[in-house]
Amino acid sequence: MHTRPNKPSANLLVEAKGELAHMFSLDAENLRWEVGQKLTRKRSTLFHLTLRSESGVVATAYYKAPYVPEGHQSRNLERTREALKRSRSLGRRFAKLAQGYDIAINLTLAIDPETLEVVTLGLEGSPMGNPIFFMAPATRRSLALDTCRRVGVAVRLLEQIPPPPPEGQRELLWQGVERKLEAARSLLPSEDLSRLEALLGSLLDANWAQPQPLVVAHGDLSTSNVLIMKAKTGLVDFTWIPQVRGFDLARFVHRLRYTTLSHRSWTDALVEATLEGYGDPTAPDQPGWRFTTLQRMIATALQDPPWGRWRRQALRELGASLRRNPGE
Repeated sequence: MHTRPNKPSANLLVEAKGELAHMFSLDAENLRWEVGQKLTRKRSTLFHLTLRSESGVVATAYYKAPYVPEGHQSRNLERTREALKRSRSLGRRFAKLAQGYDIAINLTLAIDPETLEVVTLGLEGSPMGNPIFFMAPATRRSLALDTCRRVGVAVRLLEQIPPPPPEGQRELLWQGVERKLEAARSLLPSEDLSRLEALLGSLLDANWAQPQPLVVAHGDLSTSNVLIMKAKTGLVDFTWIPQVRGFDLARFVHRLRYTTLSHRSWTDALVEATLEGYGDPTAPDQPGWRFTTLQRMIATALQDPPWGRWRRQALRELGASLRRNPGE
């Protein structure tokens, strides 16, 4: 979309109202949408929605329309379109798996795959954000640890959903590696880049040798997309992409560590809680996790200030990885 909408799509609102009426066993004719303030973000436009009946609020939702400035073309447009098509069925499948685990997601209620407009169920909560804010007092520390455990559980459940066929996926994943390596030419000596390319290739080969090389992934699992809710943990902004096993957790752990560089013991506790929820303490040693972590280090090293400290740390860790793995 090259223009921003002034109001949500009427057709999508009707579709979303029908979904919620079915979900709550209500008569759609007796329900009405209340459209809230327009929120303009860099890459999208949001409207907060409230569905009301005569007796009060039934549910909240969000309408989201992407914004692509004139002359810009997203290289991930087709992947995003396919992810949206899968979002409704996979979201409901995941929600069923997550019953009893105090995990909630913003289910897709209506979509237009061509324009990428979407209406999702709203969740009442606040983003986890920077884990440093949960270091004290003890009640907030406990809340953060419980939240990370549920994130680990959520990823374990997500990986139980059968992924799309692996045909063509390896090439797509490697294209992402090549883009990062090309961008990193100004940061690393050519010899290190060659060794890094070889290491990433061997890790991807090792992942592909596993019985199930791909899993369904959230795709953007960061603390910003984890909500602190009353008695629950919410996950939002799924992209439902096929990825190597360990992709979600490796990204989440990387984010935890890089936003708490000065508090490693606290980071370690959060990571331990995440792996406890996931149920596999050996996950960081698996090829998919290591493949993803190396890419996140490259991406972090490429960031502009004010994250200079992150960049230096990422470059140090990349160097250490190459010294530990001179040629796999």
